[in-house]
Amino acid sequence: MRREQYINYIRKILIITLFSFWVFPSLASDPKILKMVFVPASEKGDENDYESLLEIISQNAGIKIESIKVTDYNAAVEAMRAGRAQMAWFGGKTYIVAAKIAGAQAFAAGVRVGSKSAGYYSFFVVRNDSNLKNFNDVKGQILGLGSIGSTSGDLIPRVELSKIGLSIDNPNDFKQFVYTGNHDACLLAVINKHINVCGMSSRNFEARLADGTINKNEVRIIHKSPLVPPPPLAYSKNLSKNLKNKIKKATIEAHKYGKIGGYGGEMSHYIEVKDTDYDTLRQLETLLK
Repeated sequence: MRREQYINYIRKILIITLFSFWVFPSLASDPKILKMVFVPASEKGDENDYESLLEIISQNAGIKIESIKVTDYNAAVEAMRAGRAQMAWFGGKTYIVAAKIAGAQAFAAGVRVGSKSAGYYSFFVVRNDSNLKNFNDVKGQILGLGSIGSTSGDLIPRVELSKIGLSIDNPNDFKQFVYTGNHDACLLAVINKHINVCGMSSRNFEARLADGTINKNEVRIIHKSPLVPPPPLAYSKNLSKNLKNKIKKATIEAHKYGKIGGYGGEMSHYIEVKDTDYDTLRQLETLLK
């Protein structure tokens, strides 16, 4: 083969190769098994709530999905950033970090059975026999929040406290402040008198009432935040558009194929969400800086 013929041959091979990557990106980017990471919002094991949903998505999207549970919010973001996970359930605050540095893309959020919205709230909870009656009464008390990086157990409670002139960073505002580890631990710390007041997720509060972990006569809610954007399911932007569309469609239609779960227990269905739905959380973060 002459030199010119050889060069033309190599050019054709390169063109065909580049064309195939452009037209069929899934062949190059989509793994055979997707890993889905979960953040530790509950003592109960969040990944168990998603078991039926993941089975339905796997069947209808034609891709196997396996779960990974991590110990904290940073680990969840790092798993997607490093390519160890291609899907995730994130809290809203953690999602906006993952979208910025790990290529996460929100696509769906669950609506609990009996709810009209996928959104939820931060509750400030005290024992029923507590002397604390109003939100302003939390000044000087022992305050507990879920964990650093949580939306309804960290960001939103701190925003709500700022509205009444209080901050966890001011040692004069509280007798003591602690992160308990997660929402359930925070709630139990109130019941067991380790703390006076807990800022936590409404979904965890309602789930622990539903499963009998707590009795409604044991606790009171002294403050409820405005509606918070829902914790999303997210996939990596590195997945092909074709696979992402299949996963989104399978998730939105999952309720047609059986009972499905999610953050806080049983879900009636999932709705589509997009990245801009979390701009309000991005704006709230700037208030605390």
